[in-house]
Amino acid sequence: MIKRALVISAISLILMSAFALAAGTSTGNARVRDVPSATTADSTVTTCEDKETLKDRIKCRFENKEVAVREAYNATEEACRSSADEKKERCRQFYKNSAKCFNSASPVEKKKCFLKESGININAGGTFRAAPDETKRNYVVLLLYELQEKIEAKQEQGIITTDQATSLVTKIVEIKKLILSGAKRSDIVPKIQEFKKEFREVMTSSEVSQ
Repeated sequence: MIKRALVISAISLILMSAFALAAGTSTGNARVRDVPSATTADSTVTTCEDKETLKDRIKCRFENKEVAVREAYNATEEACRSSADEKKERCRQFYKNSAKCFNSASPVEKKKCFLKESGININAGGTFRAAPDETKRNYVVLLLYELQEKIEAKQEQGIITTDQATSLVTKIVEIKKLILSGAKRSDIVPKIQEFKKEFREVMTSSEVSQ
């Protein structure tokens, strides 16, 4: 069962990062934008889908943005891949339907869109009304995806390294997989704490190097 504390933990991940959003492709999501050809590291790479591990596929997409953009339209989001066919399709549809939320420039409107697509209602006092656990999990997944995109933006700006971004995004995807699979809170929270520790270390090191 997802507790309010887990939602708060995920929200805190968003709050502790204050940088601009960018449409991400590192996990094979179809919500993409054009990327200059100069960002392609190796012109001989034609696919990232042939990499065996999650981490290698994510790193490949960071290093080969044009390949990532091209493949994203047909690829299944990494967080959905380990699910059974029916659940995988629901997951893919959820990502597709929520894509429009990220186009909103207004944080308030974006949050409303997140809540709507997740199936969650918030009362006038700003607290969650009773809702199925799956809808709460969906909301946390969208918050994590937003954070993932912010990390991708930092990598594109050269503020953090590709290896740092790869490690962080890999951890986010692993957390999203746990959430979408219905894992227990006791299994998810330690992963979030592990991510937060590494995130702070990476952000601190990037500030020192500036």
